[in-house]
Amino acid sequence: MPSVVIELASLLLYAPAVVLLHELGHALAAKPGGYRVTSFGIGFGRTLWRTRLGGGVVVHVGRWFLAGGACTAIPTQQATGRRALFHAGGLIAQALLTVVLVLLPPHWLVDRVLQFNLLVALTNIVPWRLGASASDGWHLLDAATGSRRGGSLLAQRPELERLAMREAEIGSPIGSLWADLCLAWIDVQLHAANRADSFFQEDPPETAVDPWIDAVYHAVRADWHRLSGRPLPALKLVRDTRAARLDELSLDAEGLLTLAEARALLDLDSAAVAERVLARVVGHTGPVARQAAAVLLRAALNQPSEELEFATWRVLRRSHEAWLDPTEAAATLWQAAERLQNHGRLEAAAGARNTSRRMAKRTLNRAALDDRAALRRRLGPAAGQPPPNTRAVGPS
Repeated sequence: MPSVVIELASLLLYAPAVVLLHELGHALAAKPGGYRVTSFGIGFGRTLWRTRLGGGVVVHVGRWFLAGGACTAIPTQQATGRRALFHAGGLIAQALLTVVLVLLPPHWLVDRVLQFNLLVALTNIVPWRLGASASDGWHLLDAATGSRRGGSLLAQRPELERLAMREAEIGSPIGSLWADLCLAWIDVQLHAANRADSFFQEDPPETAVDPWIDAVYHAVRADWHRLSGRPLPALKLVRDTRAARLDELSLDAEGLLTLAEARALLDLDSAAVAERVLARVVGHTGPVARQAAAVLLRAALNQPSEELEFATWRVLRRSHEAWLDPTEAAATLWQAAERLQNHGRLEAAAGARNTSRRMAKRTLNRAALDDRAALRRRLGPAAGQPPPNTRAVGPS
């Protein structure tokens, strides 16, 4: 048997190597999984070493290199089942290592590496979530259930704040931009657009590195303009972005810009034009298509009762699925319920009201604590808030 000193010295060599292999597995599976790697490495705490590869990828080693590793990647499209490839990448790499180790001649070092490899795999394959951290198994389960476990962007503020801090520490410009953009997107969804002023008053050059990032940035920035009382600049921004990126935009990216364009048109009281614009999203699938149904419902609020009821049921059928912005769907359903009630469409009104409450409750329960007050104001009566210009009556 080797001495304790040899065992510890060996651990300092093979433990980081196994962790690095795991992270490399994620990195290699990122592109087929619909992701773009921004950084990967081992260790946490103060960065001891880093270098930047092509495409802005940062490789790093942290002070506590025995504490684990990380491969940070951002999506290049809306979430699909393909993302399971990325989350499984590390486990696949470890499975291949296990096969190699089993085929090697017996040796105490081979046994130690095999045992450590299996330990790392086990801690990653078991689904668990603790605060802003989650295992690969948790992400795989979330992907298998259509993102219902993770919820919308509103449920991810703690993870995004942690990501923004870490990517800034290791000097990853693309990762930092994406995290900050998603945090600004949350503020826009909360209708707290003023919180995003400092972010959108600049125009980071990193937004141009990928058509998807560019589309997300300009779609959210357009909504920021609109919520700040500038629907015309919002409309111009979206149309200019589409013209500049015409041959590069995916269906998902085009869909996000279309949603932002339609919202700006609705703010300009051009519901008919907004409906024609949203026709571009016909045939899309996933969160973009679901969100388009919510925007179409908003466009139909002043339409005859038959058209409004049809638009309402279209949202109700998808209410249990993942949404880009569930607050928009819940708040618009409540407005539709009130109009349907006035038109005597009682069954549709009751369905819209109950679903609006259910979506509001689910969104509030998953949101960060610091966001819940703003979220309640955004959701209004769907979250039990008194309507505008009224006050609660009761014992003082």
